[in-house]
Amino acid sequence: MINGVPRILIVRLSAIGDVVRVLPALHALRNRYPNAQIDWAVEQKSYDIVSGHPALDQVHVFERGEGMLNDLGAFIAFCSLIRSNKYDWVIDFHGIAKTGLLTRFSGAKLRYGFARPRAQELSFLATNRKVALVSRYMNRIEENLELCKDLEAKVHSLDVLIDIPEDVEDTIDEYFQKTFHGAKMVVAVHAPVDRPEKQWPIEYFAKLTDMIMSDGRYEVLLTWGPGQRDTVDAVMKLAHGKPHIAPETPDLKHYAALVARCDLYFGGDTGPMHIASAMDTPVVAVFGGTHPAQHAPLRKPSQVLYAGPEIPTRSIDKENADALFREITPEIAYDVCVQELHG
Repeated sequence: MINGVPRILIVRLSAIGDVVRVLPALHALRNRYPNAQIDWAVEQKSYDIVSGHPALDQVHVFERGEGMLNDLGAFIAFCSLIRSNKYDWVIDFHGIAKTGLLTRFSGAKLRYGFARPRAQELSFLATNRKVALVSRYMNRIEENLELCKDLEAKVHSLDVLIDIPEDVEDTIDEYFQKTFHGAKMVVAVHAPVDRPEKQWPIEYFAKLTDMIMSDGRYEVLLTWGPGQRDTVDAVMKLAHGKPHIAPETPDLKHYAALVARCDLYFGGDTGPMHIASAMDTPVVAVFGGTHPAQHAPLRKPSQVLYAGPEIPTRSIDKENADALFREITPEIAYDVCVQELHG
């Protein structure tokens, strides 16, 4: 530490939605320590969320190697890189074995992280400032802000920033001008998910798409990411109308700019849902196998559709999640979407 100004490293490698949910903590830290060096360690797939952020001085990107030995070698080299930066404080927002090792070998005098049971895979052994949460069922954003409180950093707002370069905005603006005409509102519908227990039925997505388009006031844009086009095609096959299929976006910044231009986002518990919320797009989120108390957006405007227990339980398997999802009919989803669009 030089003249009382700390060098701080945020550790949150992935996933996309989890990286987005650390952004309020970043803002709180920057507000509290305006002159500090604040850096972030992240994996390549989530890099676009934090790159170019004005509250960050530097972003360290961990790129996995191919195969176990190469991956191990890449991780050891990454640990050496982090250690060479001589951080005073490291904050592990991830809480798994890999991030625990990275935190421990950083050489930082103060190493912040979650206490058990939130800290997983023995990661608590790597920290010397452990933060116990007041509840096991806190929203992930609230959990992250609890870590900041231990550094005397308080949140002033849940408003966050994902940096979008001007050329990316121009590309998306051009797409919208060519694709959508008139005064209709555009609803982004994101059907793909990363785990089966998060999947609202595909036929429900198709029916909801038809209901939105038949209203006459709206257009539907089906969004997707790498490896997810098959899900969008399945929705198109069942739909009677002709929703627009979003172009393949080359990176997360293009996707963020895309959903920012939409009037509403509808989808499940995914990284794109959190990106939409961060970009100030109203969100209607449908939950089944994960609990909204922990994973729903905290920022408004947003609404959650969920038919499960009020208190979170252990992870719900696909069969039970599907039963919960089927209680959230397309008619229910449509009514809430219209309410959010015109509320």
